[in-house]
Amino acid sequence: MKFLLIACLGSLVLAQQELQGPGPFVRDLQADVLRDFPELCFSSTNFRLFLENQSWSLFPFCGKAECIKEETRFVERVHDCGPQPKNGEACTISNLDELQRNDTILEYPACCPKYVCPDGVTLQYPTQEEIQAEIQKQNQAALQAAKEAAAAREAAGPQAAPGTA
Repeated sequence: MKFLLIACLGSLVLAQQELQGPGPFVRDLQADVLRDFPELCFSSTNFRLFLENQSWSLFPFCGKAECIKEETRFVERVHDCGPQPKNGEACTISNLDELQRNDTILEYPACCPKYVCPDGVTLQYPTQEEIQAEIQKQNQAALQAAKEAAAAREAAGPQAAPGTA
């Protein structure tokens, strides 16, 4: 009987370890609304319109979104896997084979990685401030690249349009 109790407790611990993750990650974004359809949310991932309270897959990304009416505007409520852990290399992804298969499409939340970590390792996720700093850094890099490309085009001089020479 004691052996059965110990085995059950061990299974419970393993199950809890596999569930490590940031949990449901939900954020509200201003919904895209087309001028000709002001009472509908527009999904740029699949080029469709959605009524209030309808939801849709964000495929090829892992997530789902729903159209929510808030007072005078529409909100796209996005549910996804959240940020990647900062120390994920210390753990393994238990569903990696399933995630890498090319013959199936996993819907959210089945498409989220499930981390299994060794004893004593707890996944650490970036703070909101760290996420915002990384977004700012990426935006600055994109802006710099655009400026450099524009300067290179300017330095090259005017180009004749194809077929006009």
